[in-house]
Amino acid sequence: MEASFTPDGDRLVPSASARSPWSDAMVNGHHVGGLVAWGVQRDSPDPQLQVSRLTVDMVRPVPMRPLRVLPRRVRDGRRLRAVDVSVVDGDVEVARGSALLLRRSEHPEGEPWAPAEWDAPPPEAIEGAGGGPMSFEIRQIADWNGAPGRVWLRERVEFVAGQPLTPLLRAALMADFASPLANSGGDGLEFINADVTMYLARDPRGEWIGMESAGHVGAGGVALGTSWMYDRDGRIGHCVTAALPDPRVQHRYARPAGER
Repeated sequence: MEASFTPDGDRLVPSASARSPWSDAMVNGHHVGGLVAWGVQRDSPDPQLQVSRLTVDMVRPVPMRPLRVLPRRVRDGRRLRAVDVSVVDGDVEVARGSALLLRRSEHPEGEPWAPAEWDAPPPEAIEGAGGGPMSFEIRQIADWNGAPGRVWLRERVEFVAGQPLTPLLRAALMADFASPLANSGGDGLEFINADVTMYLARDPRGEWIGMESAGHVGAGGVALGTSWMYDRDGRIGHCVTAALPDPRVQHRYARPAGER
């Protein structure tokens, strides 16, 4: 499978592996998060700065056309850096994001309360789905329809041709999966997310990203879903998404009547 994007001057040209399952003319939300993270990396190569928050606003459908990714540093302090990113189709902003980077330092010895770490089996112990035309592989640990879903995920192809898949990119690409994990009910997924925010205490180690539903809240057609993120060594952060009901999603992911 070819890389999701190929550089062409100051633009990134999407390939079939970046295509959305909702429309052949749209870039997958999975890759929109990757575009924002890629822009942050271009602006902020300092290895001592940790991307602690990455927010992606999906303000328009991102078309399968050459895109420019424009980072802009808005604050650069001794311990903190803030970067905004715009994803542009021609002269139209189709997605935007922001990142907060914090400088690493000696960690305090205190231990605030945290929920227990998950006890998931390693990805190689789980029968996996190849992913078909998608650029990433899914290994499902637990069903996420009306239950706390748990999965291992791994990106299978280069994001930008000729460039390595960095730890930040591996995490950012999977952040969008928080929505199906946390927003699926007994009848399947009924929401489509309009954003995603990923928080990382540290970068993931290795290829596999684990995700676990942490809960859902919704009212009046507005839903919020939260998922924990892991690597093989433990919890690394979490993701939060805001979502709206969408008939296309409801039809695609509805369970057959005999399985309800």
